[in-house]
Amino acid sequence: MTAIYVPTLLMTEMKRLLYTALTVMAILAALPAKAATDTYFPYPIVPDSIVTLQGRADFLVTHFWDFCDMKKGFSSRAKMAEAFSDYLSFMPHASAKTVHKSIAKLLKDLEKQPADQLFFAQKAEELIHSDTSEVFSDELFLPFARAVVENKRIPAKDKTHFIDQTKILTATMLGSRMPDIAYTDRNGNKAVFSPDSTQVTILFFNEPDNHECLLAKARLNADSKSSSFIADGIMKIVAITKTEPGEDWISFAKTMPETWTVGAVPDIDKIYDIRIIPGFYVIDQGGNILLKNANINQIISIISNL
Repeated sequence: MTAIYVPTLLMTEMKRLLYTALTVMAILAALPAKAATDTYFPYPIVPDSIVTLQGRADFLVTHFWDFCDMKKGFSSRAKMAEAFSDYLSFMPHASAKTVHKSIAKLLKDLEKQPADQLFFAQKAEELIHSDTSEVFSDELFLPFARAVVENKRIPAKDKTHFIDQTKILTATMLGSRMPDIAYTDRNGNKAVFSPDSTQVTILFFNEPDNHECLLAKARLNADSKSSSFIADGIMKIVAITKTEPGEDWISFAKTMPETWTVGAVPDIDKIYDIRIIPGFYVIDQGGNILLKNANINQIISIISNL
């Protein structure tokens, strides 16, 4: 089976290596000592007959909650949060099928405990879908958000954020077609950008007074391969600024390269999942999202390898 894909765009290389090393060590050790003494409830012990990393991770993810009394466990939310973090830590090494099945079962078990299901969804966002997440994954977070939205026992006021997240993430999942962008252009005219047959489209999300955005613009504009690809019709760069299209922005937009499509969309973060500024999406020839929330270094590297 294929291991589940967990994007690491927001994780430094050092953190990634440390995270992987510690997780692999824990799985291979099967956690026998910790299960007996250091955890809130006994964690499953992987049989010695299972020798592969993915096999051991699959076992842990499948049986993680077997010895947890869900009705009593949430009497200590701090301890349940720690256990939940351990649970998530095994997922990058398990198969996608196993992970999705385990999450579905967990959420189903908590369906009649709405406050606890909401708590786990909030922890999931904190651990795998926030600016401070060491491992960042739409694929893992989305089932938790959907469960909150669909649970009739959870108050409407607690659903609003997750409704928005579900809508945005569903529309911008890797492999899905990019949403059209209605924008105001550098001349103050209304326009809509839709993907076409261009081989590669780079969406560049920026803010007008952000120093890092100005540096990213300068680097992208100075890149000779980028300019060549645009001239040859191989690539497009679409720079979208999260701001109102007033006079100040129109002046700012006129400093953008003339070969770029430039627009202002004040609520673009309600349409696209934008986790970093400056942030980039890479769109393929069919209009599908290949990469999201990339940084300028990744974009320059991609262009150099085209």
